[in-house]
Amino acid sequence: MHLVVTAHTPDGHLSYQRTSPEAALEKADELAADGHEWIVITDITGRHYEPGEFDTLFVNPGS
Repeated sequence: MHLVVTAHTPDGHLSYQRTSPEAALEKADELAADGHEWIVITDITGRHYEPGEFDTLFVNPGS
């Protein structure tokens, strides 16, 4: 699986590639903890998910 985690900062975009949903969500949480805003996870089809939505759909479905 190919996922890109992106945070938008005043200095530009920060993007990180991850290969599992759990790793992508972990990176998104790290970026949020560092104070970055507008964090999205993008899948291979180009769909964007906010971390909470991504968690519900792919990491912890049904919770």
